[in-house]
Amino acid sequence: MAQFKRGDQVAYIPTHAEGNIDHPDVEFGFVTSARDDTIFCRYWRRRELGVLRTRANSEGTPINNLVHHQSVMQGRIDNSLTRMQ
Repeated sequence: MAQFKRGDQVAYIPTHAEGNIDHPDVEFGFVTSARDDTIFCRYWRRRELGVLRTRANSEGTPINNLVHHQSVMQGRIDNSLTRMQ
C-alpha cells in the first residue's frame, strides 16, 4: 500500500478508469491529511491545474484510488498548504 503524507501530489483514478491515468475522469491534486484508508485531498480544476476546485474543504478519497503524481510545481502546493493553516 502506498503511503501518503501532507503535501504529496496525487492523481485520483476512479475505479471505472481501470488504472488509466489518461482517463478524462482522473483528477489531480494534493494531500492535506490522512486517516486510516482515507486520504483527504484538495483537487485542481480540470482544465486549470494549480487553481483549486475545492476551496473550503478537503475531500475524503479512498487510498486505493490514489497514486503519486506531480502535476504542478511543488511550490504551488507549499503555498496552498501555508494559506490553509
